[in-house]
Amino acid sequence: MIPVKAPNYSIGLPAALAATALWGFTFLGPAAIAPVNIYYLVVGRYAVFGLMSMAVLALNLGKARRMGARSFLKAMHLGVVGYIGFYLLLSLSATIGGGVLASTLTGLIPAMVALASNVFEKVLSWRRLLLPTLIVSGGLLLVDRGSAADRADGSANHILIGIALGFAACLAWAYFVIVNGIILKRAKVPVDNAVWTASIGLGAFCGSTLLIPLARSGSGPSPFADPGTFWPYLGWCAALALLGSWCATWFWSAATKRLPTTIMGPIIGMEAVFGVVFNLLWQHRLPGFYELTGALLVVTGVFLCAYLFNRAAAAPPPVLRAAESP
Repeated sequence: MIPVKAPNYSIGLPAALAATALWGFTFLGPAAIAPVNIYYLVVGRYAVFGLMSMAVLALNLGKARRMGARSFLKAMHLGVVGYIGFYLLLSLSATIGGGVLASTLTGLIPAMVALASNVFEKVLSWRRLLLPTLIVSGGLLLVDRGSAADRADGSANHILIGIALGFAACLAWAYFVIVNGIILKRAKVPVDNAVWTASIGLGAFCGSTLLIPLARSGSGPSPFADPGTFWPYLGWCAALALLGSWCATWFWSAATKRLPTTIMGPIIGMEAVFGVVFNLLWQHRLPGFYELTGALLVVTGVFLCAYLFNRAAAAPPPVLRAAESP
């Protein structure tokens, strides 16, 4: 069982929401550099993230040594699985089964994280956890229905493969959130947040090299075709690396140290809400009925979950009656 300290909502909740907002910002990337091959954006983003991480590690060698090689490798593998594995599996799911199918399946992530984490942490009764989890998942389905622009028109086999890949993508991101929380909470020596983020970034950078063949062979022009394409591409790579990778990971790890991982599951749903908000601003339009209703449901579920955790933490422990003597 993972030791769970009293939740610090005053710092943890704003940090978690900041992380999801920054991850939601990354949803603008593909539209901003279109029609450039999106895999080039991913490789460029994590190349910049990796360079930033190397610089941070070089400036914090003492803290990196204290963290130890084992923890360093754990952080690196989270960068590979959580960032590259999740994105690759989700993009393959969208390619084979359709974008709507892939994005709809991501609604499973909050439920996966909340339910799996509660098995280890046992911080909330299953009855109380079920309601906010269902509200967030239902809200994400509505948000996706309102924002979807394509439909899967492939064969049944393609749809089944797309479902399998999308489910694997959800498992990859849920694994990142849960294992990240376990490692940080069980660490015998407090882990420096900047060094931990840099270690994850280095892993993401190493994993992104696997996407280079997809970038070279995928559809869409190269960003290196002309300066008019290259400089906007480079600017978005830098922005996504700094905000959507470095800052988001830093905020998320800071929140993970202060909140039970179980509550982090519903909060992940805010990523899609922020993504919709940024896209609405980009497209200069108001939200539709499903987008607005779904977003309100997600927000309601997140704050309901926080309220239930806070109430459970404040409840006095049960008093055991002394056994009566015969």
